[in-house]
Amino acid sequence: MPPRVEVVVSGRNLHTPHPGEAYPGIRSIRPGPGWPVTILCPRDGEAFTALGGEHNYAYETPDGARAEALSLSAGDRATLVRTDLPGLLGEWRVESGV
Repeated sequence: MPPRVEVVVSGRNLHTPHPGEAYPGIRSIRPGPGWPVTILCPRDGEAFTALGGEHNYAYETPDGARAEALSLSAGDRATLVRTDLPGLLGEWRVESGV
């Protein structure tokens, strides 16, 4: 069965319970000691294979930009396609079942 491909407009950066070192080549930030999450900050065109638990929350900005929730499962392939969208949004291409 071919992978299912979904395009999601969500936040540019993803939260993950895994350490940044688990995503070679992807810039990551650990907000501070004791924080239970790492923030993944890919650049346009960068992709990674999810370990599971990576996510973004849905939100709406005061000027009306809307982000969809995004949740990845282990093995999903996520690519940040572009970030030239309002409200710090990014367009993600997610291949499930890769």
